[in-house]
Amino acid sequence: MPKCLSVALAVAFVLTGLAAPAPAQPGGEPQPAAPAVGTQAPAGPDLRRQVSDVRAVTATIACFYGPHIEQAEARRLCTAQTRGKLLDTAVAQFSHDPEVVRSGLQGQDLRALADSLLRPVVSGEEIRPGRDGVAVRLTLRAETIPGALPERLAALAASPELRTAALAETAVRDRQAAEARMAAVPFAADRAFAAREMADDMRRDAAFAERSLAPGMSIAQVKELMGNPAALKQAVIGPESYLCAGYGKVWAVFRDGQLACLRSRLDYVRRYDADCHCAGNYATILKND
Repeated sequence: MPKCLSVALAVAFVLTGLAAPAPAQPGGEPQPAAPAVGTQAPAGPDLRRQVSDVRAVTATIACFYGPHIEQAEARRLCTAQTRGKLLDTAVAQFSHDPEVVRSGLQGQDLRALADSLLRPVVSGEEIRPGRDGVAVRLTLRAETIPGALPERLAALAASPELRTAALAETAVRDRQAAEARMAAVPFAADRAFAAREMADDMRRDAAFAERSLAPGMSIAQVKELMGNPAALKQAVIGPESYLCAGYGKVWAVFRDGQLACLRSRLDYVRRYDADCHCAGNYATILKND
């Protein structure tokens, strides 16, 4: 088979589209929605005031600490770092509040005010220990109690002792967050989670391919199930044209446009001067025709 056919097969794999059937349109006119059953909640100024006073703040951080730091300590450090980011977000939010603007509060006083109103809870947590250290991804969420902001503003303005204590407490939290940032390995957390997620995706793809793909399938059928491959290779061996589509930990090997085998990895064979085929190390072949 001419080599141009191999190239044509590769191009066909990339260009093969899957036409999705258009959803059926229901006949007739749309029916009006049924009226809600039950009593309506009062929409007076008090309720609107309470709803507007509720502020939700969320912060997520991924942290990575070296092997000398225990898992529990890594979690504590990442919590401190996430708490610092949560406070930064809250300060930015409170700074635009009309009551805060009227009070003239700013700088560390504004930071202490926001800090005193936060009661964070962990809403998401993932810890992944590894040979090189511990990766932690943490999400904290906090909501302010309705009416708490004006009360706290008045209390801080009326009591210098309370203001001093709030400033000192916030300074401690800021120092803890700074120490946590210093202890973390820069940029390593995102890489650790991305690598783990990629490995998980590859394992899922391989397991799905083993269950779903069968020799004899066309390129279009495989693409419908697996999507576009991450890698493509091709070879012409005698009269046969091979196309290998890589899906993470599994390779779909097509012979003359039909799935011939599934492999865990490609295997170079000297006499073919190629690794895209269904020969060689049969321990790597998951399915064969």
